[in-house]
Amino acid sequence: MSNLKKFNLIGFINGFYFYVPIFTFFVLSKDISLTAVIIAQVFYSFFTFMGEVPTGLLADKFGQKSSIVLGYMIEALGLFLIVLFPTTAGLYVAYSIRGVAGSFLSGSEEALLYESAKRSGKKKFQKIYAKFLSNEQIGIIISTAVAGIIYQQFGPSSFVPLIVLNAIFIFAAGCISLSLKDYRAKIKDEAKGSGMFNILKESTSLIRRNKTIFTLTLVGILTLSGEYFLQFVYQPHFQTNNVPLIWIGLVFSLGTLMSVVSTRYAYLLEKNLSLEKILLILNIVLGLGYIIMAVFLHPIFLIASYVIMKGTFNLQTPIVSDYINSHTKSAIRTTVLSTVSLVRRFFQIFITLALALFVNLWGVRTSFIIQGLYLIVGIAVGYYLLVRCGCTYKVNDKQKLKFG
Repeated sequence: MSNLKKFNLIGFINGFYFYVPIFTFFVLSKDISLTAVIIAQVFYSFFTFMGEVPTGLLADKFGQKSSIVLGYMIEALGLFLIVLFPTTAGLYVAYSIRGVAGSFLSGSEEALLYESAKRSGKKKFQKIYAKFLSNEQIGIIISTAVAGIIYQQFGPSSFVPLIVLNAIFIFAAGCISLSLKDYRAKIKDEAKGSGMFNILKESTSLIRRNKTIFTLTLVGILTLSGEYFLQFVYQPHFQTNNVPLIWIGLVFSLGTLMSVVSTRYAYLLEKNLSLEKILLILNIVLGLGYIIMAVFLHPIFLIASYVIMKGTFNLQTPIVSDYINSHTKSAIRTTVLSTVSLVRRFFQIFITLALALFVNLWGVRTSFIIQGLYLIVGIAVGYYLLVRCGCTYKVNDKQKLKFG
């Protein structure tokens, strides 16, 4: 089986997120506050941030496969710890460990998938990456729908089995990753050396000097979507506003189904729109979605807004990834991707802390409005930066840029 087929299988299995619809209810049942649940995401972002560049360097130096395997195994351990130590401190420790896992996966998966696509002779990476993401989302559709039904039937007694089952599937994804073929590239200019310091130096230099990567990094900071914040708080928000219990899981599945379809065909957006216009439209949709969820509290509006937002979160990912990868060499690919992610993680820490504070002081509705306004203002500034940069184009039409 080729790497591309294995990645599609890994994405599908890793997408069995049985814990998502019930996780917030589980921790609230253990007398852990909603604010603490959001702060746990800060721990996740911080430890991912701390590990981004070191794990990226290790992957470029010793191979992306090992980084991917470690990431999945550590992620499974983090979920098991939440069950074993269901306290506020235990939650923070578990999410810190999951953050380390995230740093091993960040950049490594994308880089090895890109290298595998390049060596397979299949040039349209956007389609390949979109398929990997959408396969993961298909797994999410199945698992969250099943979890919602099980929760409706068995109530709180289903919490622990669903979380443990989720951890088992993540462990299985790690086992399959052991069979991936590594494509560790050598730095072509041997005079520069192949040590990790030189990899880091070359990567940071590329990000700083390449106006496309630099501008997209800035725009990424200005448009942090708040997807995981919404994932943690939508359940109690729905419950407070009398959304039927069955929709706690079903809404996640429907939103993910929309994401599967939209992500697979995201590359079609570039046939008619430049990147800055794509990002402008998508982030305005997300910003308005947050505001609508805060203002219009009828279950129909809440369900429809969540589904549309969930279907939009990942839509820009394959396109932006293609831009960055098209400007990056194989020998430093993981480190470049990890460094870009590190910058986003740094600001994500403060954004998540701010949202946790807003939830604690003013509640979920006000936090939704603030997140929505942040996205709308952020993409307005980002649109200006991209236009001023003049560095966007249609990737598939750019003949002089080679595939990595």
